[in-house]
Amino acid sequence: MRWLLPLLLLPWLSGCAGVTLRPHALDEAVKVEDVGLSFSPKGPGELTLRLEVENPTFWDAEVTGVDFELRMDGRRYAVGTRGVSLRLASDERRALTVSFPLQSEPGGAEVPPRTWRVEVGGGVALDFGGETVRLLPFRAERTLRLQYFRPMVLAPE
Repeated sequence: MRWLLPLLLLPWLSGCAGVTLRPHALDEAVKVEDVGLSFSPKGPGELTLRLEVENPTFWDAEVTGVDFELRMDGRRYAVGTRGVSLRLASDERRALTVSFPLQSEPGGAEVPPRTWRVEVGGGVALDFGGETVRLLPFRAERTLRLQYFRPMVLAPE
């Protein structure tokens, strides 16, 4: 009879992976430390995010991906996803740097530098052994002076 109680609790506990007792801990688990945005005169660019990711749960987990949405002066400019692999023990905090390729209109040296309001948001996927995945949200806003950036102009179909 003594072994019956732990045996009965096991299925219930396995469904609790990714649970924390701290209110809003999952919403505050990712902090954007730095937003880097650069473009070349020929158009290619790169968005680099330096994130501080915490596992606020009672279980070890793995960061398996990061998705983002980039807005420039309030207009949606790009979205993307990057697969990553980063182990996080319970209550562990680690830095994570991810980069995403971007594209702008080629402009050469004649494109003057301009200041843009850059907003980036998204989520970090925290996987608990394939059973449960939690999405940890992040959001940041910066004002960046960008050289060589001209927004893409899409032709109508």
